[in-house]
Amino acid sequence: MLIFVVARTRLDRYDDLRRQFADWRDVRVVLDRREGDRRTPAPAHPGADRRRFQRRHHGVEMELRKLGWCVVDTDEPTTGAR
Repeated sequence: MLIFVVARTRLDRYDDLRRQFADWRDVRVVLDRREGDRRTPAPAHPGADRRRFQRRHHGVEMELRKLGWCVVDTDEPTTGAR
């Protein structure tokens, strides 16, 4: 499944993507629900792959700042997807 995360400052892009992927079962378009800048990363818990999370999180942050949106692949295929 693909998830498009769109910055709250890009409501135009959010509307466009929602229309474009309205019939796709394996695509979601969501607004970034965070408010303000992140100051510190979440504390690690045992068994967490912290480095992988930090790399992915950093990529999302950079794309949201640069483009106003990003795509996240959850690696969860949906059956019957378009």
